[in-house]
Amino acid sequence: MNDVLIVGTGAAGLAAAYELKQLGVSVRLIEKATLIGAPWRGRHEQLSLNTHRDLSNIPGLKIPKSYPTFPTRDQFIHYLEDYVDFLNIPIEFGTEATKIAALPQGGYVVTTSSGQMEARHIIIATGSDHRPYTPEWPNLSEFKGELIHSGEFRHAKYYRDKSILIVGAGNSGVDIANHLARENIKPSWMAVRKSGAWIAPKDILGIPLQPIARFAQGFPPVILDVAMALLERILFGDLRKLGLPKPPKGAATRQFENNQVPSLDDGFIASVKKGLFSFVPEINRFTDQGVELVDGRILNPDVIICATGYRLGLQELVGSMNVLDSKGVPTYLADQSCSAYPGLWFLGQNTSLFGNFYIRRKESKMLAKKIKRQLEK
Repeated sequence: MNDVLIVGTGAAGLAAAYELKQLGVSVRLIEKATLIGAPWRGRHEQLSLNTHRDLSNIPGLKIPKSYPTFPTRDQFIHYLEDYVDFLNIPIEFGTEATKIAALPQGGYVVTTSSGQMEARHIIIATGSDHRPYTPEWPNLSEFKGELIHSGEFRHAKYYRDKSILIVGAGNSGVDIANHLARENIKPSWMAVRKSGAWIAPKDILGIPLQPIARFAQGFPPVILDVAMALLERILFGDLRKLGLPKPPKGAATRQFENNQVPSLDDGFIASVKKGLFSFVPEINRFTDQGVELVDGRILNPDVIICATGYRLGLQELVGSMNVLDSKGVPTYLADQSCSAYPGLWFLGQNTSLFGNFYIRRKESKMLAKKIKRQLEK
């Protein structure tokens, strides 16, 4: 029986492996993909980190100073490849975990594509962007135009001279809009639900926002709500007048309670003010050529991009263990534990106002210490 089996080798899984290794705990790593960084390799060519280079590393190895402030997709993949060499723990690629079950004598058995594996502790680190999700709108099957999920977007240049409807104002939708705003596209739209969205600048006068935001750690959410709303108003003006609904919760409260972080602007809002993009309400139903919005308007875009998020895809793996909520999200995360299943951990399925890499470093260290203590007992 292994001491610790980590399922998934994204930033969270690698961070946990490093911290456990530092404490002298043996670790086994499995990854269903055949290469490190598979989710990054599948994203669009123009993708870059939204977080500052110096704050986006995995524990133990800094991102090279030669990389830009916001490393590109390919640069981060190279960094992950270097990290695997640095970590020096074998990764069993092409091994997919399909089911986890508790053993009567303690510990767990994991059914994988390479056979069964047993471990005292299981860390599920399969990431938050596991399965692309597209809502089942009425009449969707009748639509004859081009429709893709944001995960299938490849490069903004392919959409020149086209009108685009982006569905969703989360980070994926705004990131794609940032790139499209630099191309010669036709007037386009972004559909936003009544719950609205908070949008923050990626930088202020060329100064990245994230290093500055670190100093706000520890402030109550209500204080951060006010500060972030004020920042949005000063830098962008009143986005409600542009048609973006105001969320019922402040930006920080929304992140803490709903795990939704503000989207980062890098040119999109300027394009809205110029009339290149318009905010519109959510989709009511599809037609054969386009969509009908909830306010009755009909749009016939050349392309519809569904930036409608992802699902964790954990039901098959642990669905029978009653550790997921109605949306398939673990009811406890990081170093939190469940009395019914001691030694079963979920790492990397949450977000942070201060960057996901920050929270992975912090949580992986806490989790490793807790596992070390439990193994010693």
